[in-house]
Amino acid sequence: MELCRRDLCWRLAKIADVTGYERTLRMVSVIVAEKPSVARRIRGAIKAENILVTAVRGHIFDSEFPEGFGWRECSPSKLFDVRDFRDEVRDVRSVTELKKIFRNAELLIIATDNDSEGELIGAEILKIWKEVKGDAPYKRMRFNSTSYDELRRAWRDLEDDLNWRWVMKALFRQRFDLISGAAFTRLLTLSTRRHNRDVRLISWGSCQAPTLWFVVKRERERMNFKSKPFWILKATFQTSSGERFEAESNRFWSLENARRAYQRAQSTSHGIVQKFNEKLVKILRPTPLRTDDMLRDLTKITGQSAARILQVAEDLYAEGFISYPRTETNKYRPGFDYNSPLKAAVEGLGITLPSIEAKPRQGRRDDGAHTPIYPVMAYKGSGIHLKVWRYVAKRFLANAFYRDALKTERSAELDLAGIKMKAAGSQLVEPGFYEIYDYFRPSDNPIPRLEKGEKVTVISLKLHEGRTRPPKRLTESDLLKLMEEYGIGTDATRASFPKLIMDRGYAVKKGKVFKPTDLGVKLIEVLESIDPKLVTPETRRRIEELMAMIESGEITYEKALEKAIQEYKPLYLELENKITSEAVKLASAKHH
Repeated sequence: MELCRRDLCWRLAKIADVTGYERTLRMVSVIVAEKPSVARRIRGAIKAENILVTAVRGHIFDSEFPEGFGWRECSPSKLFDVRDFRDEVRDVRSVTELKKIFRNAELLIIATDNDSEGELIGAEILKIWKEVKGDAPYKRMRFNSTSYDELRRAWRDLEDDLNWRWVMKALFRQRFDLISGAAFTRLLTLSTRRHNRDVRLISWGSCQAPTLWFVVKRERERMNFKSKPFWILKATFQTSSGERFEAESNRFWSLENARRAYQRAQSTSHGIVQKFNEKLVKILRPTPLRTDDMLRDLTKITGQSAARILQVAEDLYAEGFISYPRTETNKYRPGFDYNSPLKAAVEGLGITLPSIEAKPRQGRRDDGAHTPIYPVMAYKGSGIHLKVWRYVAKRFLANAFYRDALKTERSAELDLAGIKMKAAGSQLVEPGFYEIYDYFRPSDNPIPRLEKGEKVTVISLKLHEGRTRPPKRLTESDLLKLMEEYGIGTDATRASFPKLIMDRGYAVKKGKVFKPTDLGVKLIEVLESIDPKLVTPETRRRIEELMAMIESGEITYEKALEKAIQEYKPLYLELENKITSEAVKLASAKHH
């Protein structure tokens, strides 16, 4: 924890002893942020006496099982019966320092991140406050960026309480994951160690398992794929005006048929245009930026992991350069101030824009708490932080201040000695948002405008041999897309699971793609043989639905936890009944 001594209005002197320290801290209010960098921004924005700004470093407590439920103290199945948890202190220093500070404070202002995990951290801070101060008043300071204007607005609009639905949603996730993860992990690990004492840990998690399953499933598709040879005629044609273009035939699955077609095509020097189509296609500019979009794009652009990208975005947010980066919202609400982000983007990118009104292309998602991600202040640094900031700034400008792009698409069918040949190409005619948002800009490969019945000269003709290829292994962007599509994790958590399956030794990254290890494949095989629900996404999707229901008030934390356990305990019992024989397979796998 950082006690923010330097910039306080009353300039705290070096602490000589506890008594002197406590006398110095006689103030009206204490603001507690989720991380020291955010505390620094708050301190810079709010210039008021009798206020101390300090910070924790994430969660202060962890939910843990009560005494008697350790690894060797009970059967893992008993963990499903636990409903009363103890709070284990994760950060002793934070607890100690907060208690000292709170002793002489009159008002607590909770300034943690504006999401369910931030709300749970706020509840942990409040727990310490109540232990020290009883029913002394507290407030919630809520903001979506650490710009000074936003922080001052939040300071003026303090809320009276936490969002307790968010707190219970986060607490449900934490405790359900503890119960299910610990039960399955203990059973798998202890059973496997009976056959191989060198096994360290075989972990299971309701998000981790389907993430690995996606990787294994793709590997199976590759292994089961039977490659077949094919042949294609490729020709280069030239129009009467000298423009050249390429066309090719459909695939031939017989070499004999392909050779006959090639010989026939060699008998003529001209192709005849049978069909020609041309159309103007609009390429829509991107919607306002969500977390999932940002992670998928930036893993492609930078080659960095999603976990790393999200950490960099968190750094930029905490230092006041972008808005809060964990959001499912891709639409701006009425009254949003576009001018401040515009100024930050233009300054940071070193460009000029004509004086135009913001006309964003809106998405349809709104998580009810956050704005889309946008630039807050110009970033002048370097490295991966600069790359992430520039992407955010360009995306904002492309969405709100640029037009859609336009391209022409042309396609043609030609007759070459009775063989159908096809040609196609496209070209940007109005770059629109690609002028600023140069990521994924389509390359131009136009074909000339042709007329039906037109003769074109054959310049070259080749018989090309190829083979069908298996589906590619999943990139991290592919994996994140599948996780979102199937409801695995949330915008705030998905980035952690690709890294987790690698840390557990279940998958490796070869270049930009994921490949399962021997242990990862065998773990999925064992779990699938018990019940596919242990690895496929459908069961975890139900847990995410329960979290959403807690947030909306449709169900209580207690009922949601009961329902979740009813989903997973029967799966555990199935595994327990069959694990003796299956553990041999896990013990024989290569452990990294």
